[in-house]
Amino acid sequence: MADAAKDPNGASEQGTTQTPKAPLSQKAEELAARLEAHKNMAQADAAAKAEAERKADLEATFNRPAAPAKPKASGRQESSSAKTAAAPAAASAAEPAKTTVMPEAKSSDQSVEDVIRAIKLPHEAELETQGKPQASAAKPAAAAASAGAAAAKQDVPAPKASVPPVAASKDEVKVSTAAAVAEARSRVFGSQGSSEAPSEAAMKRRVARDRALNSKPALARPMQILVAIIFPVLTLIAAIRLVATPGFLAFSYARPGFPADLFGFTAAQRLTYGSYGVDYLNNFAGPEYLAGLVLPNGSLLFTEGEVQHMVDVKNLIGFAYVLGIVLAVLFIIGIWYLAARYAGGVRRALFSGALVTLGLMALLMVAALTGWERFFSGFHALFFSEGSWTFSVQDTLIRLYPEQFWMDSAMAIAGMVLLTVVIVLITCWPTGRRREAARLRQEARAFGLTN
Repeated sequence: MADAAKDPNGASEQGTTQTPKAPLSQKAEELAARLEAHKNMAQADAAAKAEAERKADLEATFNRPAAPAKPKASGRQESSSAKTAAAPAAASAAEPAKTTVMPEAKSSDQSVEDVIRAIKLPHEAELETQGKPQASAAKPAAAAASAGAAAAKQDVPAPKASVPPVAASKDEVKVSTAAAVAEARSRVFGSQGSSEAPSEAAMKRRVARDRALNSKPALARPMQILVAIIFPVLTLIAAIRLVATPGFLAFSYARPGFPADLFGFTAAQRLTYGSYGVDYLNNFAGPEYLAGLVLPNGSLLFTEGEVQHMVDVKNLIGFAYVLGIVLAVLFIIGIWYLAARYAGGVRRALFSGALVTLGLMALLMVAALTGWERFFSGFHALFFSEGSWTFSVQDTLIRLYPEQFWMDSAMAIAGMVLLTVVIVLITCWPTGRRREAARLRQEARAFGLTN
């Protein structure tokens, strides 16, 4: 069989001795063997190329230089098959001087041989179906045949005849690349098995997790609005409480440019009598606390109208303090809820409250600077009855608390509120780092990673 493959025409190497033509069945067997060897070679080449592409995809995924794919040893069987496939062309190329006279074949044998030659391999049929020229495939075959002939002279194993593989579609290439990346990721993260489709319960949990991450708690928005509204009121009440002290009264009296009393109060008397009035606003004493004060000459320090006005002011200040306590409790509840349920909610609420406070301050400052008298009168008319807050310049309240004192008080309150607003804006400004930190805290809370 091997001799027949080396010399299919039946000619020996001794000369031009004529030999009868081999039977048709023997030629059919030889052709079948050639076809089987050709098919095996094509499958081996396709497998080797697929393995090389898979390794190249894995190496490209991890940015490492791909090692050259080593072809598998084909063994003695593949070498003999390659020699068998290249034998006819090698014999004709190696011994051009020898001639062999063959008897003419019968027409029936010729037709059967044509039918056998017309048999195509599967990949050759696909190439013809796709319209690819066979000439390009014939050139590598001819080159392999000539290489086999040269190797036969030098007793070197002939190279395998390469068969051009069928071109893969873009979808197949994408699928293979995605599969390679998935396999590489599974190897990196320790999972060697194939990934399974998520179950219905897992999909429900994923949907619930995404909803928890992207949605706010039920009371998040109302609590944010509550904190933003309470913030300016609490800030204003705290500033008023800090101004209504004997310490600020002494600071205002000692300030350069503060007007002196035109009717005989010294600085010490002014500070003493004025401190009585400020203390009355912050204690729980009755009207007699001021009504019983007398001057060195024996006259009352405050008239009945002045005492009644101080009672009205004390009631207003007391209401502001009580309101501040209630609002402080609600403010603390809102802060606690947002801190426990909504990451970043406290920062957003305080930032919004600071902006609201800044807007209100701007309106009040514009109104005060454009007309202080009108602003002062409108403020008293809003909280006191008509005629209960107007006094003569000789009355004790005007001498102890002149107009300059109220202007200093308004400026001090505005300064403390503005300082608080600036601090809150700086600490709660919505930067990208703070947003990301809040998002991570919210995810940790949704996943149950926090206590």
